Amino acid sequence: MTVTAAEPITSAGKPAPRKHYHDIDGARSVLMFLSVALHAGTVYAPARPWITANTVRAEFFDWLIFGLHLFITPTFFFVGGFFAVLLLTRRSPADFLWNRFLRTAIPLIAIALTFNMLEHYLRWADAGGEGPILHWVSSSAFVEVWINGTWQLHLWFLVSLLPMFILAAAVQVAVPKTTKIRTIAIKLCDRFGGIIAGGVPFAFGLIFLAAVNTANYASASLAPNSYELMAPGFQSWYKLMGEFPFFVIGVMAALSPRLLSALTEWRWWMPFAAAAAIFFQPYASAEQSFGIGMAMLFLNQLAIWTLVLFILQFFHRFFSEGGPRTTWLADCALSMYLFHHCFIYIYGVMLVGTDWPIEVEFVILTLLSAGTVIVIHELLIRRFGLLRLLFNGKTDVEQVRKQPSLIGAFGLQHKPAPKTMGSVDLSPKV
Repeated sequence: MTVTAAEPITSAGKPAPRKHYHDIDGARSVLMFLSVALHAGTVYAPARPWITANTVRAEFFDWLIFGLHLFITPTFFFVGGFFAVLLLTRRSPADFLWNRFLRTAIPLIAIALTFNMLEHYLRWADAGGEGPILHWVSSSAFVEVWINGTWQLHLWFLVSLLPMFILAAAVQVAVPKTTKIRTIAIKLCDRFGGIIAGGVPFAFGLIFLAAVNTANYASASLAPNSYELMAPGFQSWYKLMGEFPFFVIGVMAALSPRLLSALTEWRWWMPFAAAAAIFFQPYASAEQSFGIGMAMLFLNQLAIWTLVLFILQFFHRFFSEGGPRTTWLADCALSMYLFHHCFIYIYGVMLVGTDWPIEVEFVILTLLSAGTVIVIHELLIRRFGLLRLLFNGKTDVEQVRKQPSLIGAFGLQHKPAPKTMGSVDLSPKV
């Protein structure tokens, strides 16, 4: 579902058309597809030797997965905060929470109980476990999966989003639109947007955001038991708070069009900065001294913000118009995110016995996993109401059938409408 802005009132007293943020929705959709390559890379990354029994690995895949990790999930949290505000502008807090329950919690639960459990069973069997899946379900290994939080696998992003949505609804109740606090908050967002507009001020804005993230991580690490799960099967405080600033800036961007404009304004030097961030990939490590570790943490957060905002600027510049392809990608994105992880493991195990170059295997693994999910989405999720509710959180089967399918969105050329008498062709002649 493409989330739109609230309906302003025109001078004629009628609601103005809602603004569709195709660029932001498109960024989220493409990154969800890109997460397939991220997880396929883990099969061949030396840093993740436990993924499969594949012993042929290359450091390039470490570089790939750590580079993708820098910006994919933080961008998701920014988009989550942005669209949360837009939904709250036209829904009551209770209706908003119900919508988020349908769109986030139900797919999370459905995948966790099905494909995630299938993957965990296969991992258990590959590690030497014996017996059918019902035997595994009745074992202590199954209980441990749920208690230690590993049931989440790639779903940890959705798990972390849920308390943030609850917090957003609580703030909406505690701070109504008419309160002075909200007015001050919006003015501060506008002011920040004005300060970072342009080129050089924006660079200092990146440094400021990186410093805020660094301080956030440092303070989170000082909390008692911050690395332990806050509740059995949930998240640690450190992990939850680590992504929170991106959600907050997404909220601020939704509250202030001026800030959103400043964040998405194209800067000529941002592609070079993003390329440097991907190439160098600064990460802090336990072997470093305190001072070096803090400096690397700051550079890490600077790289992340550079990449996140470059992604938003890129899509704003080149993908703001929407269209059938954007519509299809947005509809398939959640299916791709939910289902692909299990297929990465299944096909990854199948490819262990092959003797192909791992670069070729990686491409095949990525395409096979993504292709399988697309088939599931096209033949099942788009057509059956119960499956669409369980795995996409939607009940709009009749409406989605009217939207272009994969072939309609990417395979067919749309013929221009015939010209009528008096019409003028304003397209350039080439």
